[in-house]
Amino acid sequence: MFLFATTGAFGTNFSLDQLVVVNLAAILVGTTFNAPQKVIKWGGVVVAVVTTTCALWCTHH
Repeated sequence: MFLFATTGAFGTNFSLDQLVVVNLAAILVGTTFNAPQKVIKWGGVVVAVVTTTCALWCTHH
């Protein structure tokens, strides 16, 4: 039971730093997705997905 109390979904433990990264990624997608150039549009999406994934599942301390 202690395992469920210390970890969140998929075995993660979310922190304030991770929430900041997710919010910044959402802002990046929101500002670049309507760009007329495809490289900016999809580049913003790729960067946001990679940074969000790393922030949630990588353990960098």
